[in-house]
Amino acid sequence: MHESFLNCHSSICFLFVHSWLSYSKVRSITFLRSPRRAEISLHSTGFVKEQKLKNLKILKYFIYAFLWSLSLIASHIFYAKIVVGNRKNGRRKNATIAISNHPNTLLDPLVCAHRINRFIYYLMNASLFKIRPLGWFLKNTYGIKVERKADVNGKKVHNEDAFKQGEEFLGKGGCLYIAPEGTSDIPRRLRKFKTGTARIALSAENRKGFKIGLEILPIGLNYSKQTDFRTTLLVNIGEPIRVADYEATFRKDNFQAALDLTAEMKRRISHLTIDTLDDNEDAFIRKLEVILETDNPLALPASFDRTKKLIENWRIFQKENSAEATVFEKKVNEYFSFLEKNKMQDHVIVDTQQSDSKITWWMRSLFMVLGFPIFVYGWVNNFLANYIPYFLNKKLDLHPAYYSAVKVGSGIFTYLIFYGLQIGLVSRFANESWITWGYIVSLVVTGLFAWWYKDFAKNTMSGWRILGFPKTEIKEVLEVRKYIVKKLCILG
Repeated sequence: MHESFLNCHSSICFLFVHSWLSYSKVRSITFLRSPRRAEISLHSTGFVKEQKLKNLKILKYFIYAFLWSLSLIASHIFYAKIVVGNRKNGRRKNATIAISNHPNTLLDPLVCAHRINRFIYYLMNASLFKIRPLGWFLKNTYGIKVERKADVNGKKVHNEDAFKQGEEFLGKGGCLYIAPEGTSDIPRRLRKFKTGTARIALSAENRKGFKIGLEILPIGLNYSKQTDFRTTLLVNIGEPIRVADYEATFRKDNFQAALDLTAEMKRRISHLTIDTLDDNEDAFIRKLEVILETDNPLALPASFDRTKKLIENWRIFQKENSAEATVFEKKVNEYFSFLEKNKMQDHVIVDTQQSDSKITWWMRSLFMVLGFPIFVYGWVNNFLANYIPYFLNKKLDLHPAYYSAVKVGSGIFTYLIFYGLQIGLVSRFANESWITWGYIVSLVVTGLFAWWYKDFAKNTMSGWRILGFPKTEIKEVLEVRKYIVKKLCILG
């Protein structure tokens, strides 16, 4: 990436000098008194247009590199940990369609782009092109507009141009991102895959006699909680699907080939993600994950494998022991209802049962008091930059799948603007430069501390509530938890 960036920078410098010399040459030729003046002028104008197109192409790559870098930094700030599995599969040489599940609107394609060593175009919802000036930017850079029924108010959908544009781009060896589900949603559940991706892939290969070597790269995106700051993300990059493997079926029945390829894409993505049946199963599995993470915390890939196995075993257990499964589910829901009602956390209720728990909680309380001034400083200095994105989410009343995109997108601007204003104000009144630099460091450090302090204070207060509860009641709750853990040992 750094090498590409340097090459891009060198190319821009070269083209700037070259264009200036060319422009000077064209001006001198144009004003020559010659019978061929018109012909020379016409030729020179064409030359200038060609140079402008080249310059625009280089500029497009430069903008892409800049936005790629900016969004990469922003995503690593927003998410506390991003782990990539099978990173080597992201190194692409052939024409490629990258696909993924789609729980997080605009961030999903960016996360995928960060893991692929190619310049990527995106098949995007037509609704995004209606937003000015975003629509103009997407149309003239990296976006290919595709219509959904929701975008045309029930009228006939016309995607012939989008499909043709995608096919031509892939035919030249390009890399395209498509979300086969078409729309975004929060639950950890795959929705119906549309056949458009498969049709574009098969048609692009068919145009070139199935000689392109086009591959479909499945990517599974697993957010712990995609809308929340400093949560985690596991990116699983799967093995590519060779589109040419479906040539024989395509020759017999192109529609069946599209169905078969679509089914395989969904099967691959399901393998790379946590794919629950419905909202109830998702909510229930999340509760079990909380208990498992308290008792046996694992790295993200291992935790993912454990959850996949848990879901599989839970479904078998439900079929074979339906009555017992109902009792177990009821106990789990009762336990978490108690925690929610009393504003307690599972890991805190376990921690309070240690022999030195009261000493620990007194120490935590002391730290909470001592850290409060730092929290206030960090909270005040980051308030506008941090809370304007949250305010925008509430004001715009968007679908939850857009929350992260709004937070990250608007956050980039609010932090740049308000940090710039605050630093400028301090530097104006500070007598020494080290004061300004100290303030810059304090903005970031105390901002992160304020975020951490909120959770720390919440857990500390939760601990005191548990310690203040009647021991008999807490004992009953712990017995329910022991029952849940015992069953989890069977399911796990």
